[in-house]
Amino acid sequence: MALLALALTLLQGCSAIKLGYSKADDLAYWWLDGYADFSAPQAERLRADLSAVHRWHRTQELPLYAAMLQQAQSLAADNITPAQVCGLAETGQQHLNALMTKAIPGLTAVAMDLSDKQLKHLERQWAKKNATWQDDWLKLSPAELEKKRLDNFVDRFETFYGSLTPAQVQLLRQQVQQSVWTAAWGWRDRLVKQQQQLELLRSFQSKPPPAAVAQDALQSMVQSWTSTTDGFGHETRLRLKQEACTNVAQLHNTTTAAQRLKAIQRLRAYASDFKDLAVP
Repeated sequence: MALLALALTLLQGCSAIKLGYSKADDLAYWWLDGYADFSAPQAERLRADLSAVHRWHRTQELPLYAAMLQQAQSLAADNITPAQVCGLAETGQQHLNALMTKAIPGLTAVAMDLSDKQLKHLERQWAKKNATWQDDWLKLSPAELEKKRLDNFVDRFETFYGSLTPAQVQLLRQQVQQSVWTAAWGWRDRLVKQQQQLELLRSFQSKPPPAAVAQDALQSMVQSWTSTTDGFGHETRLRLKQEACTNVAQLHNTTTAAQRLKAIQRLRAYASDFKDLAVP
């Protein structure tokens, strides 16, 4: 569910929020509470579970993140292939899956305890977020949508490489224009995920399954959101994954020695931060 997705993201850690990582479990709790409005017993249990996951992640996963980024530094020195980019992305997804598996038991326990009032609160929060999403994406003209996506890509790549050249920006514009992603697809994907979550949570209410069965159901649902082999939109997700790997490789292979050096320095800083954060 969206609750889980954001919790996993917050617990994942990032150099850009190094100071916030030490409070990632609190940030995850408050985000989740904004949707579910937990009772005191639910809050106490969830806080304890998120703290345990955070401790595990900090000591067990962050050192592995640092190793992954060291590999990325080696690749960044030369031209790269889409397969190499996808290989790194797959490693990152495996770490996210491990985090999901660790967090599932505690999140399932709370999910099974949500009341009808809390589910209605969740729906109201979704409605608010959906209205904002529509304003941000669906109501844009084609030209506005293209500019927004291009600006996002430029900002993302300049974080690593520094200022991009006009030719590089033009390459990104072409990638946006050729992308299989559309706002309509993004909107449909969003609504399907929300409906899946609501149906699962209501099934927990009406006929509570054994805890192990509920955990499997929740984990299967979340895994389906990134699956490229089955589930709603899996064909599009596969094409988007392939597209992203190709786009990153194309852009990287146009970079100068100075831009690559900057990317390596940024990756090295990320790795250093992860090592520092992993120390209890």
